Amino acid sequence: MNRVRYVVLRPDTLGPYVERLRLLERGIEYPIADGADHFFIDHGPHYHPFFSSMGEAYFLLALRGEELLGSVTGVARQVSRGGTSAQALYICDLKVAPHARGSGLARRLILQGLTHLFRIPALRRTRFLYGAAMRGARGDVMRTARGWNPLRMGRPQSRLALYFVPPSRLATLDLTHAPGPIQGEGLILGPSPGRTLEGSGWCTTSGSKDLQLRSTQKPWPLVHLAAPPSAWTRGWGHYLRTCGQELATHLPESLACFAIDERLSDHVTWLQDVGLPPDAACTVYSLDLTRLKAPHAWVHLPSSEI
Repeated sequence: MNRVRYVVLRPDTLGPYVERLRLLERGIEYPIADGADHFFIDHGPHYHPFFSSMGEAYFLLALRGEELLGSVTGVARQVSRGGTSAQALYICDLKVAPHARGSGLARRLILQGLTHLFRIPALRRTRFLYGAAMRGARGDVMRTARGWNPLRMGRPQSRLALYFVPPSRLATLDLTHAPGPIQGEGLILGPSPGRTLEGSGWCTTSGSKDLQLRSTQKPWPLVHLAAPPSAWTRGWGHYLRTCGQELATHLPESLACFAIDERLSDHVTWLQDVGLPPDAACTVYSLDLTRLKAPHAWVHLPSSEI
């Protein structure tokens, strides 16, 4: 039997493996609306643009012969807390083929990836590592991290509530009891400076990352409300409603997608009270090696970068 080998690729050398990566991700589904439907992620014909738009992207592949068993992606970028920034590595897109699950491959992929923090000069300044794990029907990827596993070095930073809402619904939000501007210092993980935000702060990842619905076999026409709390000058509710009004006028067939830290419970409760419960959830895990470990009240990771 061929041994598993690990290769690190950059966007310009990824081409021969793109179709194998896309086939691998088609087999991984995530539930929405309490399991009423599921979606899988499609990173498009070139695969890398979603990742390379956020920073310097590195792709670690596990191969047995020419068979792709699994992969993980790392994106080098800056994150900020208050007025201070840090060099970070966003660890994302961890995938293992169904027949290779339970073999410890996910652990070995992460371990191999961490060794490249020392091998690749551009990554040696990394002081903050993080990842976002979507919750599936049986939890997220951390449920497999048993025993000694580098994934267990990560600690939950926050759990994000995710929403998929027609713009017309947001456009008519009643702001009578909407919470005011967010208080406290937060950890901002995105959007990346390279992501162009339109209007009041929305963007699309169409073609570079589409969520394909199982029920329709078609991608959601998602538009992400990605602006950080610093842009919500009149409160989150006003921001949501303004974006909804813009999208209802210019992109009426779209679906607004956004995320918020569940620790902002008054915001989550307010949406629940106006008839908009969360549709999905993900957890942000991190390993903080900085000297700036002051507690933060919330984390902002836009749905456009999950």
